[in-house]
Amino acid sequence: MSSQPDTPLTQDELTELDDFLLSGACDDETLSIDEAHGYLTALQLPPVKRDETEWLKGIWGAPQFADEREQQRMSALLRQLSDDIAAELVRRRDFEPLVIEMEEGGETVESYEGWCYGFMLGVEQQQALWQELPKTEQGLLAPMAQLALLEADDEDEMEEDEYMQWVELIPGAVMGLYAFWHSG
Repeated sequence: MSSQPDTPLTQDELTELDDFLLSGACDDETLSIDEAHGYLTALQLPPVKRDETEWLKGIWGAPQFADEREQQRMSALLRQLSDDIAAELVRRRDFEPLVIEMEEGGETVESYEGWCYGFMLGVEQQQALWQELPKTEQGLLAPMAQLALLEADDEDEMEEDEYMQWVELIPGAVMGLYAFWHSG
C-alpha cells in the first residue's frame, strides 16, 4: 500500500488489485478494476456513506482469500481506491474514469464499457437515492447508461463516432452529478 494515505494507488497496486479480482479467489460475478472504479464512483456521488462491508461485497462477493494478510491487503487497496475517487471528486477538476486498454486490430484502444457498467451497478445499489434526481440531472446518467449497455449485451454495437461522443460526456456528467449533491 502507498506509504502516505494521500497518495493515490500506483499502477502496480492497481494491477495487483485487478489481478486479485480476476483470480480464482473470486467468482464470475466479481467486478474487474475498471468496473469497481465505476461502482465506487457512483457510490461516492450522493452524500450518503455506504457501509464498507456492503460495498466490498458489491465488488467481490465472497472471495476465498489465501490468508488474513491477503484479505487485509486487498481490502486496503479497495479502500484506497474509494478514497482516491472521493479526493478526485472533492477537487472538482476534470474527472477521469479508470478504463482498461485493449488490443484491437493491432491498435491499443481504451474501453469505457466496464467502467460505465460498474457505475450503473452502483446507481442500482442506491436506486432510491438516484430516483430522487430531478429530470434535468437524470440526463447526466445517459453517457454511462448508454455505454453500460455495450458491456451488458455483447450483441449491441455502436459506431466509433457515437461511442466517442458518449465518452467525452462522462467527465462532465460525473462532475455535474457531484455538483448537484454537493452544492451549497
